[in-house]
Amino acid sequence: MEKNEVLNKLQDIIREAVDDDEIVINEKSSASDIEGWDSLAQVLIVGEIQNELGVKFTSTEIGEITNVGELAEAIIAKL
Repeated sequence: MEKNEVLNKLQDIIREAVDDDEIVINEKSSASDIEGWDSLAQVLIVGEIQNELGVKFTSTEIGEITNVGELAEAIIAKL
């Protein structure tokens, strides 16, 4: 899966988790940039990544990711 495909999928997942279809993400986007991306949204995002892409992360791995670009790279590395 290409990075752009992963980013597009993440955008859909994030939009669903924060209930905002207008959000546009980029590689530098982080939770602090997106209204509604709180701890509950984080759990939903990680769960959907697991469900839709079959990728599992440890809590340590998630804690080390600082932005959407790093998340996309981590997903690609696990695919």
